[in-house]
Amino acid sequence: MAPVTPQKLAQTRILDVDALARNEVDLRAYPHRHLALLARPSMTNSGVTRLMEGVEYLSQFGWELVNVTDVSRNQFLYAFLRRR
Repeated sequence: MAPVTPQKLAQTRILDVDALARNEVDLRAYPHRHLALLARPSMTNSGVTRLMEGVEYLSQFGWELVNVTDVSRNQFLYAFLRRR
């Protein structure tokens, strides 16, 4: 897949945890203090593990978890993070 551009990420403020896992994004250019991390459920898991792996990874770079929620109509999980 193509890298997530800083412009696209700055507009949407939502980062797919799979793009993070594939190292397709550089958050050093991200201009905002808050970010939503998105995980989609798969056939093998609910997405919670992938989401928390992403949260744990980003915590090494100064991001802290604020909240986690799901969107019931499409069952996406979101983790909301804040840069310290």
